[in-house]
Amino acid sequence: MKIKKINKQGFTLIELLAVIVIMGILMMVAIPAISRTIENSRRDTFLDTAKEYTNAVKTMWSSDSLECPEVAGSTEKILSSALSMGTYYVLIDTTKKEGEDPNYPTLLESGGKSSWGNKNVRGYVVIDVRAASGSATGRKVVYGVVLTDDVHGIKPKGSGAVNAGSDITDFQNLKRSSVVTTGAGLPTMPNPTSHRICTEA
Repeated sequence: MKIKKINKQGFTLIELLAVIVIMGILMMVAIPAISRTIENSRRDTFLDTAKEYTNAVKTMWSSDSLECPEVAGSTEKILSSALSMGTYYVLIDTTKKEGEDPNYPTLLESGGKSSWGNKNVRGYVVIDVRAASGSATGRKVVYGVVLTDDVHGIKPKGSGAVNAGSDITDFQNLKRSSVVTTGAGLPTMPNPTSHRICTEA
């Protein structure tokens, strides 16, 4: 019976270097791809959160659960179905506790924070009531959203100031590229003296 001799030499230096180089190349290809996938996933989640806020406002608007002033600064508010054409705002701020400030209605029961580290978000949903020929009511309601966590977010298209609905992308047209990953900054928030802020009815 022959006994096999085991080669105890191991790997040569050249073989080890070849393995290290191959692993390095694989990591150079894999890490950016994985990072891109994670970043895209965060953008998609942030976009979904913004759309959830907008859908909540849309539901409240159509069910007359929001009341808004006809004139900015007025304390007299009327239900959404009776409002004239114009631009109205619903404020978002996850630092506010439920019921703490009547200007910030509870739009989402839980969550609603940033997909980057679960940070608090601020912003607003814009409700732009426009004339529309051919519509049964003679008007069309377009919804837009501005939402940031101070770094990432969805911003107005223009200067960043609070403008009429023309500066806001219709939320149905938002896509992954609408979410910026740097320099979003906190938005300029609409204020009740110069903007029509809607509250929970």
